[in-house]
Amino acid sequence: MSQDNYLLVGIITSTFGIKGELKVQIVTSSVDARFKVGNSLYVKMNKNTYVLNKITSCRFHKGMALVTFNDIYDINLVNEFIGKELYVNRGELNDLEDDEYYCDDLIGLKVYNQNDEYLGTVTDVIDVPSAAILEVINEDKKVLIPFVNEFVILIDDEKIVINEIEGLR
Repeated sequence: MSQDNYLLVGIITSTFGIKGELKVQIVTSSVDARFKVGNSLYVKMNKNTYVLNKITSCRFHKGMALVTFNDIYDINLVNEFIGKELYVNRGELNDLEDDEYYCDDLIGLKVYNQNDEYLGTVTDVIDVPSAAILEVINEDKKVLIPFVNEFVILIDDEKIVINEIEGLR
């Protein structure tokens, strides 16, 4: 399967204790759906190799997920996962509603204002309590745009059109 078939949900930063727990930096807003006992996650071992792992246990500590895979409770057997990314298979996800998007799908889209003027490219989607924020960069300038209906007019496979307000640039 290609990279496009997977969606990034976390990065394994280190081990936690000696019993095979892995500390995961979460990069998904669907924490409850992704990090449940019995769920499958894929560890990206190299450019084209994703290894399937079943979550045996999961708990949360200081904003991180502490996960064990495949009933492995030995730190020596999980060290190879440190620094690796965790993915879910897109084919195993529920369909999105018309107004829902995966953050990975927004990154890289070109952003234009209502007058079809190029503003930049989405480089990140920042999750804050009130709403997501699109980080848009054009040359050396960074602009933050709330990902809400008042600003976002249109999204397709290639671009996002926003209702630009004064002072945005």
